[in-house]
Amino acid sequence: MAPSASTYCLIFMVMGFTFMNMMGCSVEEHVVGDERGWDPTSDFKGWASRKIFHVGDNLWFSYASSQQSVLELKSREEFENCDVSNLIKLYDGGLDAVPLIEIGDIYFTSGNTEDYQHGMKVHINVLSDGLDNDQSDNFDVVSNGLDNVAKDLGLDLLSDGMEHYIVASAGDDSMEEGAIKEVIAEGPTSS
Repeated sequence: MAPSASTYCLIFMVMGFTFMNMMGCSVEEHVVGDERGWDPTSDFKGWASRKIFHVGDNLWFSYASSQQSVLELKSREEFENCDVSNLIKLYDGGLDAVPLIEIGDIYFTSGNTEDYQHGMKVHINVLSDGLDNDQSDNFDVVSNGLDNVAKDLGLDLLSDGMEHYIVASAGDDSMEEGAIKEVIAEGPTSS
């Protein structure tokens, strides 16, 4: 049986992380909940306490979109009081990348009220970036390397200059029509 599109997505995530590490980039890709992902059985408070988050890093939420979603909340008060009436953003794609673009606190919760009330939420404290100005050029090298790997696998890598997306080849019907999986999220911008 041929590898599925999700397998190719995972390959690209690992390849992207490897390229960035080889280039000396200090951007981290954090899969929320580690191997369990965004799941009610994950210990998000413990997970977050073991991580250090910097501007330029990315959070990845992985979940079954038919059963879950992720809500980004505006304040600690809303987070603590289970108040989702004034959310910043709803993520419901099943594999969502959230670039950490500024210093401060970010709050996420499950879109499923029962799971949220039982603790399916995470608070992220973002520190200043860990990148040197000289490292921003490394992202061009990473992008070129990912493009070459995509071609070798018969896949397409699309880019808008700052974000990269992988799509399955035309003959791969294991992905829903029009589905795009985000693989490598925002890199540094020059100011």
